[in-house]
Amino acid sequence: MPCDPRRAAGFAGVSIGLVLLLLLPAPLRAQKAVSEPRAGLEYKPPRTWLELPAGGDRGATLRLYCAPRALAGKEVTHTPLLRVMFFATGGDAGQDVVEGLPRQTPFRSLDDFVARGLGGKDVDHEPARVGGVAGQRVTARNLSGERVLIGLTMPLAGGEAAVCFEVVAMQADKIGKDVDATFASLATVPRVPGPDREPPWRVAAWAEQDAAARAAARQRWAEDLVAATRAAPEAGFKLQKSKYWTVLAASDPAFTKKAIAAAETARAWFVQQMPELTKAAPLPAILRIFDSPDHYRAFQTTVVDAREYHAHRRELMFVNDRDLGGSTGYGMLFRAVLWQLFDDVDPGVLPALPRWLDNGCWEFLRSSRCDGRKIEFAPSDVERGRIDYQLRGKSMPALWDLMQEHIQRSPENGADEADWGYTPECARLLRWFWIDGGQQAFGRPALVSDYVRGLATAYGKIGPDPTRDVATIGLTDAQRKDRNVRFYAWRDAMLVAINDAATPLQPDAWRAINETWLAYNENYR
Repeated sequence: MPCDPRRAAGFAGVSIGLVLLLLLPAPLRAQKAVSEPRAGLEYKPPRTWLELPAGGDRGATLRLYCAPRALAGKEVTHTPLLRVMFFATGGDAGQDVVEGLPRQTPFRSLDDFVARGLGGKDVDHEPARVGGVAGQRVTARNLSGERVLIGLTMPLAGGEAAVCFEVVAMQADKIGKDVDATFASLATVPRVPGPDREPPWRVAAWAEQDAAARAAARQRWAEDLVAATRAAPEAGFKLQKSKYWTVLAASDPAFTKKAIAAAETARAWFVQQMPELTKAAPLPAILRIFDSPDHYRAFQTTVVDAREYHAHRRELMFVNDRDLGGSTGYGMLFRAVLWQLFDDVDPGVLPALPRWLDNGCWEFLRSSRCDGRKIEFAPSDVERGRIDYQLRGKSMPALWDLMQEHIQRSPENGADEADWGYTPECARLLRWFWIDGGQQAFGRPALVSDYVRGLATAYGKIGPDPTRDVATIGLTDAQRKDRNVRFYAWRDAMLVAINDAATPLQPDAWRAINETWLAYNENYR
């Protein structure tokens, strides 16, 4: 039967219309609003921004986002940040400075955060409204690092809510549309304060509890903390489970799989070397994998702890750094695994780590290689070169000079100290201990394990670092020296207590073991 021309023309019209429709750019999906009851706000973050773990900025930041990449200023690069914050009413301003030093007391407002958290002094305000609530638009300029902060604040029940962007000043115009869109999306919601998950060792009664009670308290806290993180993973982080950790990864599946395998391999190796530290099951923890160094550095600007493992978050941090790649990019991950193992022994271990052990572990693991489930701790060119230099000059540091840190004593009069200068030698020392039988020279095959447990004993005896809560932003020269004097005194006392507990050797014994140490380096291949 011949085709009806009118019908054919109708089909043609529909087909042409459909083709034209398909050729049109697809309409952008509306950005979904995020409700954050802890702040009493609803908002829409910029579409392409990644959510990061929050809780930094002394607990004021409840949700945290960063731009896809860093932006450059004149002399710095900085990844733009979006903070959703809440500042509770109350707080004692009289505790902001104790014994002449500023302390990390909770921020009480966005202005307070700008001043005491970011070192800002040039702050402008203008009236604004959010969801029918009268507030203020806040602009803080001349922050350290060429940054500027642009925020909106509003008074709500129990305190002040705020949403603020932080960016390199000369790049502020680049995110202007994102700022305006997020501010325009703001609305208020009923505020519901979140639970208090303060680490149990920060409670005054912690020191009075026996070992069993403290272990039980840490176990419950770690379980609750990890369960809460698992129940509400940040947007962009995919939830997985591994043998030892809950995994939150923003990286691609192939890299995530390799990272998990490498972390499990590293933990198995550490357990083999130090079985005395791992008789109990590990406490629950999160393995978090960022997809770029920019994202990780953005997160680090909101926290005080610079380690790859955050004890108060129970999180091991790793980054998919495409500039490293291959089998040599796992040092950061291996350090995170080791720090968690140490922290599980006692919360006093990481704060008490002496410079020789801290830096030695860093370099020993930096030069490691991992291909699948095979791990190799090969010495770096830096380590080999330094040891060769010391041997040629017959200046190889003695064991006691390294382990008791006589080789680089604390500066006098509160002067700022130089970076630890013997990292390659300390990496070689750990290589001797863990791989080449050096612990046997002490007649103690569990020397490193004993030393780590000695850290916990010394920390319990000496007590916490008296400067642990000192805020470093804005310190005067006199305050910085005062802070240094107090810290050095604590650290030196801690080191004496550690050596008394873990290596109580007489000089003749040290000298005999040192001969074995020197021979090891001379014959090392």
